Amino acid sequence: MTNSTTGKTFIVTKVYDEDCDVCKHMSKHDRAVYEGFSEVAYQEVNLNDVINHDNDFTKLRLYQCLERYALNNDYTIDLPVYVYLTKQGKYVGHHIGSATVVELREKTKEILVPDS
Repeated sequence: MTNSTTGKTFIVTKVYDEDCDVCKHMSKHDRAVYEGFSEVAYQEVNLNDVINHDNDFTKLRLYQCLERYALNNDYTIDLPVYVYLTKQGKYVGHHIGSATVVELREKTKEILVPDS
């Protein structure tokens, strides 16, 4: 998690697992999609690092968002999860699982500009 947020309004964090086939598949185009939005800083973090956050504020905030918004009824989580936060850390939305380039762009537009 080393991306610069200078001049960015939103931070999108991909939470993934090394053994997740969907996560690997999405890696083929997710970064390019998010880099196409000038107001978005994109970063990736392993789910284990979020769970074992060691009180790192950013990872703790991601953990809280996953727990509140993305957890299944059986306390599992589907991956990848793209968590959309303002630069100040306010949750604005998330996307779970696989998507085409077009679907991921459209979902991002819906979350970042809800009335468009």
